Amino acid sequence: MRLGNNYQGIMQIFSRMNGGKSNTNMPFGSGASTKRSGAGGRNTLEDYLSGHRKNSYGVEGMCVTNNPNARKIIKVSDEMKQRVFYNVKDAFYKYNGMSGDNEAEWEEMAQAKNNYYKTLKKEDRAAAAWTLGQLEVNIANKVFNAVRARVPGWTYGKPIPSDVLDEIFADESITSMVSGKSGTSDGLDVKI
Repeated sequence: MRLGNNYQGIMQIFSRMNGGKSNTNMPFGSGASTKRSGAGGRNTLEDYLSGHRKNSYGVEGMCVTNNPNARKIIKVSDEMKQRVFYNVKDAFYKYNGMSGDNEAEWEEMAQAKNNYYKTLKKEDRAAAAWTLGQLEVNIANKVFNAVRARVPGWTYGKPIPSDVLDEIFADESITSMVSGKSGTSDGLDVKI
């Protein structure tokens, strides 16, 4: 076995996987990972040494390890609460309560959230992510329970009559989660 020939063969494989480019430092350069690193999320050595680490979208302050604010409910913008609400609504109308497989929708929502986080103080970013996540879970659980009350035996992924969903999403108990006191621990019904 010749080590030199194997090395050249491996480099040729990486080159092909990289779209024929000779840079083999990133052998899988044509995939989703380059989209995210192109969004500014690549941490440099300087970032690691200074402790200023970014998430894959280039947002600093999103680390939850040893972060006392990571599981804290804070006030978030009404616009982002509406986006979360419509995201959950779309999941029930399009995918029967499932998350769906449309990568473009996922990426668009992730970009919107991360652009929002960049407008906040660094200390509040992880808490804002937690708050929006809890809002999404609470809305989805409330809708799930409402669907099960109207369609006995329903589970995620099974079809839901659109008139049932229209009635549920018009209900004030669900719409009030994104208005008024929501974004505080009272509005989210979350005890910390």
